[in-house]
Amino acid sequence: MVNYYRVIFTFLGIKTIILALLLAAITAYSANTLAVLEIIPKSEIESISIAEMRHLTDELRKQAVLALPNEGYAVLTRDNIFALLPPDEEEARCLAESCAVDIGRAIGAEYISQGSLGKFGNEYSVSIELYETMSGKLLGSIVMESPDVKGLLTAIREQAPALFARIKTIANLKIENQKLGNSPLSAPPLPTKKINTSTWIAISLDVLGAVAFGFGIYQHIQRDKLYKEYEDMPKGLPRKEYDSALKKANDAQDFRDIGFITGGVLLGAGITVHIWFW
Repeated sequence: MVNYYRVIFTFLGIKTIILALLLAAITAYSANTLAVLEIIPKSEIESISIAEMRHLTDELRKQAVLALPNEGYAVLTRDNIFALLPPDEEEARCLAESCAVDIGRAIGAEYISQGSLGKFGNEYSVSIELYETMSGKLLGSIVMESPDVKGLLTAIREQAPALFARIKTIANLKIENQKLGNSPLSAPPLPTKKINTSTWIAISLDVLGAVAFGFGIYQHIQRDKLYKEYEDMPKGLPRKEYDSALKKANDAQDFRDIGFITGGVLLGAGITVHIWFW
């Protein structure tokens, strides 16, 4: 006869594995990193050197660090970003031509900022954008204008801290929403019936019950097949072969019964939870 305890513990083990995988998926994306990409020119600007553009980027990174003091965030340096890019030169070049969000996802940064430099008449213009890489959402942007590079440097010092401080504001909002059971970055939901935890429990029971029923149906098909094979066995075979074939058919019937019973219990429990918390 089949070992009933072994089958029951197998079902419980599958449930435990599913829950563990869900928890791992929730906690996997937890790195608080901000990548500040190089400020790039929209078109060739001969009056500003590469060294000056790098200096503007370094100042932007410095303001990011000052805006997030001791908040558990790491601001990636130029060397950090290059080290995280793909080692293949062609793949790295293609990635460099992609948008900031794609680069952020490729290097595993939670937030990414990118700036562009342009010139309109006698004025230089720097535009800085801040994105959340997982959602691709634009969190904020600033535009600074000045007749010279020194003015742009001053503008970055004055305006960039407020842009990067939005990360702290959003992080705090996420924490508050998690405490309240709301979705991140969303307004508090309208009052509803008790459908949060109870609904997920009921759905889990429904799914497991359906799996158990499916297992029972499969074993029922196997049982009919094995009984037919047993009845069609030729006469004159050793007794142990008849006993072995009959045992396989009986085991399939026992597994079928366990699947149907387990599925019925789980589905019944799911329906009960649905009704009780409705």
